[in-house]
Amino acid sequence: MSDVETLLIASLKNRITRIFPAQIRECLAELDDEQIWWRPNESTNAIGNIVVHVSGSLNHYLNRAIGGFEYNRDRAAEFAERRHIPKAELLEVFEGMVAKAEQTFAAVTPERLGAPSPEPTMYTLLIEDLIAVATHIANHAGQIIWITKMLKEGAASEVWIKTHKRLGGWKSS
Repeated sequence: MSDVETLLIASLKNRITRIFPAQIRECLAELDDEQIWWRPNESTNAIGNIVVHVSGSLNHYLNRAIGGFEYNRDRAAEFAERRHIPKAELLEVFEGMVAKAEQTFAAVTPERLGAPSPEPTMYTLLIEDLIAVATHIANHAGQIIWITKMLKEGAASEVWIKTHKRLGGWKSS
């Protein structure tokens, strides 16, 4: 296998397990429980719902399907949650997902990238699953950042750039 494949795995792992989670953590740190569960109307998702959803989705598609971890998902419940899970409990769920993602990536080798997708109704190859997971968490991290900035002026300032520079998403100068 080529160095490009090894670099690809490392890059996806870094973004999925370090950079995007750091952005989400930074936003949660800026907000109180009420803000985390704020929503402009009943048909939108609060940051809390998005964190529950990202945790459920990655536990399902990454950690269960690729990593082999046991996980039973209730996707509808991720969006229906209204009990205002306290920030500490929300972070515990999120951090558990990230820890399992680290373990999942430890078993992803260049040889596995071309293996059949564990979700054949969605993708053909495992690499497609990993790219989908990365774009999914990136999308939701962006939503969380936007809502955080809307709720608290000056919060999450340049979080995207700072986390990429700090956690290796960009070449060092």
